[in-house]
Amino acid sequence: MKISKHGSKRIKERIGLPKRAHLRHLQTVLQCGELVTNKTVDGFKMMHNGFLYIFAHLQNNEPILVTTYDPNNAFTAPSDFESKKK
Repeated sequence: MKISKHGSKRIKERIGLPKRAHLRHLQTVLQCGELVTNKTVDGFKMMHNGFLYIFAHLQNNEPILVTTYDPNNAFTAPSDFESKKK
């Protein structure tokens, strides 16, 4: 299993793990996480501890982490941001 540079940055930013723990964390995600979408030729998505992990497949069918996403994170609308600036 591999981790893209973008995926590594997102694990550090959103989950808060140091770089040396990323591979161990992803092994846990693959073992204990819930499969959200079926595995296809392009990749698959998994949920673990409230985070969505998006994987792609390399040419040799090895998974690579593309990014990590927090679906529960409420994004602020631009109108809300402008009203708070005043």
